[in-house]
Amino acid sequence: VADVEAAKAAKAAAEPPPASGPAGPAATSSSSAAPGPSSEELKALISSIPTKRDELYACEVEWEVALSCGALEERIRPWVSKKMEEYLGEDEPTLVNFVLDKLAARTAAAEVEAEVAKVLDEEAEPFTVKLWRMLLFEIKRAKATPS
Repeated sequence: VADVEAAKAAKAAAEPPPASGPAGPAATSSSSAAPGPSSEELKALISSIPTKRDELYACEVEWEVALSCGALEERIRPWVSKKMEEYLGEDEPTLVNFVLDKLAARTAAAEVEAEVAKVLDEEAEPFTVKLWRMLLFEIKRAKATPS
């Protein structure tokens, strides 16, 4: 289940934000897409990220890439907000800001998990695993996208 959720999160993260105006078939064709990894390359990036908690948390996080590419605000904040709403039943901007502040401070995954466990209880581990997979995916995607 965590793999499916992480793949969905990574796929959602790989999709560009919706453009204003109608989006027809041309909006999703590869010829009009911004330069970046192909869907096959994105799948390879996703599969290169560990799914087991201990292996995942042991991965080196290239924080400079994460912070410089805008992934925290553009991709991860909306995802965290959505997850908090799913888990808690309402929008929790303070908790979302707390999680993003932890990431911006380069906090280790296990510490993030311990902190969110105070609110999410048993959902803390699956949430943090998904969050960390998404973070690593966004870093890999940023590195694979020509600047």
